[in-house]
Amino acid sequence: MTPDGYGRFIGRVGGLAVALGIGVAIANGAAIAAADDGQSDSSKSSSADSKSTDSKSTDSKPSVASTSNAANGDDDKDAGAPTRGTASTESVAASSTNDVAKSTDTRTSGSKEDASESPATSRKSRNIAKTAADDTTQTLAAKTAVAQPSSAATTTNTTTTAVTAQTLAVSPLGTPEQLAAEQRAAETANTLPVQLMKLVLQFGFMSTARQQFNLVGGPDQENVDALKEAVDEYAMGAAFQQQILNPMTPTAVMQVAPPHTWYGQDVNGSRILYDNPDTIYRFMGVNKTSTYVITGRFTGGEPADTSFSVLTGLSGQTASVLSGRDLVRNPDGSFTITVSGSPTGPGPNHIQLTDDTTLIAVRNTLSDWNNQDPMSLSIERVSGPPNSLFAQLGGFAIPFIGPLVTANPLLTTLVSLIPPLPVEPPLLRGTVTAVIMALGLQMESKYIAVATTDPTTGERRQPNVLTNPTRNAEFLATQMQSAGYFQLDDGQALVVTINPGNAGYFVVPVTNNWTITDNYWDQQTSLNISQAKKNPDGTYTIVISPSDPDVWNWVSTGGLNQGTISIRFQDLDGTSSTLPTVSSQVVSLDDLPGVLPPGTVYATPQDRLDQIALRKSGFNNRFAPYPQP
Repeated sequence: MTPDGYGRFIGRVGGLAVALGIGVAIANGAAIAAADDGQSDSSKSSSADSKSTDSKSTDSKPSVASTSNAANGDDDKDAGAPTRGTASTESVAASSTNDVAKSTDTRTSGSKEDASESPATSRKSRNIAKTAADDTTQTLAAKTAVAQPSSAATTTNTTTTAVTAQTLAVSPLGTPEQLAAEQRAAETANTLPVQLMKLVLQFGFMSTARQQFNLVGGPDQENVDALKEAVDEYAMGAAFQQQILNPMTPTAVMQVAPPHTWYGQDVNGSRILYDNPDTIYRFMGVNKTSTYVITGRFTGGEPADTSFSVLTGLSGQTASVLSGRDLVRNPDGSFTITVSGSPTGPGPNHIQLTDDTTLIAVRNTLSDWNNQDPMSLSIERVSGPPNSLFAQLGGFAIPFIGPLVTANPLLTTLVSLIPPLPVEPPLLRGTVTAVIMALGLQMESKYIAVATTDPTTGERRQPNVLTNPTRNAEFLATQMQSAGYFQLDDGQALVVTINPGNAGYFVVPVTNNWTITDNYWDQQTSLNISQAKKNPDGTYTIVISPSDPDVWNWVSTGGLNQGTISIRFQDLDGTSSTLPTVSSQVVSLDDLPGVLPPGTVYATPQDRLDQIALRKSGFNNRFAPYPQP
């Protein structure tokens, strides 16, 4: 039988046999996380090589062909011959300002042959640009050692503190694995099964919203108009999730990300379930039958919060968390984490896997976008059974079957006898992705209810009511959340008072009815503890409104009159019993000065422009050296 015939036969029979179980297990884990020894073949993916600590680097120009195996999970190399998938990720940043400028010009034109073509002006309609292979070979280069940022002052007229914007030379997120995964996700999202499932989700989401927002007459027209984009992002997210099914070829790839343009690619957003504008989300498929090594490096300021969460089973429950507070680092900021079924490892940083572990979810939360850099991150599988068709199709993630095989060495050996497909056909990937998307009907209903339903009574919440935060292990066991929804006229504001208590970090993001953010890079649609101004008594007063109230701590609704809010509290001090508190009230903008506390910092038009400029500068750091449109 030819390879194509083999692929079609196994893909249709094996894929259909396990697709439902795969989707159920992995989609729940990855989606919720967004919200919250013999040697064998090994696979490594990186978001920058943490080993490099000086200015030296090796030129390399990886093409899609040279990186797609790592991202696709189609590693069928012989057992006992470990592969170093990230060897090709080493490359150099622009060697001068002129080089960076030239790269930026290339990005602006979409890296197409016709330089007059520009990316689509609407980020909501982005699709991956299909670039020629030779163009991709020259542009898929990322610097694996994070450059120390250089400081450039921004003009700000705030009456409190001066601010500076720092610029990364090259973001550690732009690895060849990342770019290949983005291309692959775009291809998967365009398959027929995914396109058909989008129609199902649009109908299901709308039906859910009509029920959940019944106290305010259902979704308004602005949210109805945003539905298609929300489903498109859900599909892109599912296409990324499909790529983390195989724990034998793990990768560290950013997802639950906003739309962005870099390296000749216009990438659709993949945001779902109350995405946090401050957080870089990365997920890695793992399994107890194997051992892994995670490496990374912190540069710049200390992030607000970093966590490595072990997710298990169908519901994606958090089994354990390694916090950035407890991470032992080298003097240069680099770190190594061993991962296995053993309770301890050879080094100070270790994560123990259970029989039903499916994912490690990594959250890198940056409260100061300009001075806290995304960390580099890579994972390598160093031992375990050979890659197999069972693993490639996500068999280890299927409820009951996966843990059973994991716990039984004989069964593990048996399922490892059938090698993986050399290439997963797009139709098979699309079918599995469609199954993952189907879970969106249940997931979206569940997470909209977080904002609209009182968890103690089961009754619908009134709009514009935010209460003290609670814990929800399905988000993340180490976080607390205060959720609700708003219904505001153009001349109204929701005034929220926050006492952080024992939380070192909080964020107030506005999301639409479909629980995703919109444009937060050049609109102030979120505000965190570093960006907001504190009241004299240590509390924070946040004003949420469609219209600018001329207050520094304004969170714009992005023009929405109706939407959802999930305030997150992180970096909780376990030694303190002083929990965060939240209260809210609705007032007219005319009456707003009478309810604001003494010492409120107001914002001039120039202050607002400076705030937005600083946000945009920090957002660009994530995709350096390519300024975002």
